[in-house]
Amino acid sequence: MKKILLFVVISVLSVVSLASTLSMIMDVTGPFSRNFNPFFSGGSNFSARGFIYETLFYINGYTGEIVPWLATNYEWSDDYLELEVTLRENVKWSDGKNFNADDVVFTFNMIKAYPALDIGGVWQKGLKEVTKVDDQHVKFVLSQVDTLIYTDIFNVYIVPQHIWSTLNDPTTYTAENPIGTGAYLIGRFTSQVYTLEKNPNYWQEEKVKVSTIRIPAFTGNDAAQLALMNKEIDWGTLFFPNIENIFIKADPEERGYWLPEGNPVLLFFNLDDERFKDENFRKAIALGIDNEQLVQLGMSNLATVSNPVLIKGGFSELINENLKHLWYTKDTEKAKKMLSDLGYSIGRDGIFSDARGNKLSFELIVPAGWTDWIAVSQVLSSQLKQIGIDVVVSQVDFGLYLERIRNKDFELALSWVNYGINPYFFYERWLHSTNAYSGDNRGGWISLTTDSLLEIFRNTSDEKERELAISSLQLIALQEFPSIPLFYNPTWFEYTTYNFEGWPNEENPYALPTITGMDKAYIIMNLEPVK
Repeated sequence: MKKILLFVVISVLSVVSLASTLSMIMDVTGPFSRNFNPFFSGGSNFSARGFIYETLFYINGYTGEIVPWLATNYEWSDDYLELEVTLRENVKWSDGKNFNADDVVFTFNMIKAYPALDIGGVWQKGLKEVTKVDDQHVKFVLSQVDTLIYTDIFNVYIVPQHIWSTLNDPTTYTAENPIGTGAYLIGRFTSQVYTLEKNPNYWQEEKVKVSTIRIPAFTGNDAAQLALMNKEIDWGTLFFPNIENIFIKADPEERGYWLPEGNPVLLFFNLDDERFKDENFRKAIALGIDNEQLVQLGMSNLATVSNPVLIKGGFSELINENLKHLWYTKDTEKAKKMLSDLGYSIGRDGIFSDARGNKLSFELIVPAGWTDWIAVSQVLSSQLKQIGIDVVVSQVDFGLYLERIRNKDFELALSWVNYGINPYFFYERWLHSTNAYSGDNRGGWISLTTDSLLEIFRNTSDEKERELAISSLQLIALQEFPSIPLFYNPTWFEYTTYNFEGWPNEENPYALPTITGMDKAYIIMNLEPVK
């Protein structure tokens, strides 16, 4: 009888243990490297952001709500030149040491000393100094009024002074066993799969019902889709063509998906390349692109075609109706004529060449394994061939892809811009010179006029002035073609309720289901094991 009872207890414990382990897809670009530096991008670094390291506040990517996190309150001075933040009490690092203002001040001074770590460019946007008031209060001093900089400050991941201050060079630090304030610690790690284990010192430990997160590596969407279909994955982040018939139909009661409109995808020119410095050449390329066909053939109609000024539907009142006559669509003959007028000659193979006989042939880089974007790139290549431009698609490992863009080592790139909570933030990320190459201004657009217009957003809260500025920026997008808007990438999100419930969806859209930042930590707090 005792043996039978023991067997039952062990069986129940095994089920409980299994049910409290969540499997999710973090990346589909191959084996992981053990790098949990939150200031780097890609692969295992995504889990460092939010799960291990945290920010002062969580800015909800779907609702725009500012949620207190490592900080509980913030307050502006009357002249808007000082922002004082109150830190949460009784927060500990995962090694048991206390978190306080010293860590915050150190983090900001570190990314100032090492600009490569300042991924949001906060020190380039008017932050003058960061000082400790006391253990629970930090003051951010600005060199000029900037009513939007709080979002940049709140998005910086805070690291422990007692660890990072000992490093010779934090830009090369891989943080193989990271110490953070977040809900998880690194468990078992291999290049093919790793786990995150619940942090017993977590400041809101009672909200974390997922004890273990299992993250397997995949070399592409196809393998990841198969794992999702086979019930090996709870949280998917995949492009999934024909999702209703393939994924949902197999078990509509336990499977779901939600594809909220996400970040815009654009064709970026390397504007450091002489060939792309002529706005008429860039316009000719824009006229060779059929965005609807890209969405239909490349994205299986799961994306939304963007307008050429990239203002989302929820902010349509900001669209300047008087500029709509400048909106453009595919016009093959006009594109070819523009290329001829620029002095290019078309050859027998249908490809234009310059006066020296150099063909208009470009490499288009796209992340390896991103099957949807690869398909889009191939359709794009076919479209541009129709106007006499040869485009060769290169699939590049994600880390190398980002490195090549940062180093200006590309010709064309299919990439994205983080939209933010409204078009003001988006335009700054897309077009401000401080974000060139290393930020979301991936093509390196540098214009004093553009920067001046963008500064208006930060230096005033007057909505009329902001609307005038955003109208002028729309004109720049329509006449100068810094890059070519294509479509809004869906926020890919599939889930199952075999093991956990409480997922965000169209009926309960409490958070944007992205995995690159703090959103995933907020979602984890809302999940419960299925009983």
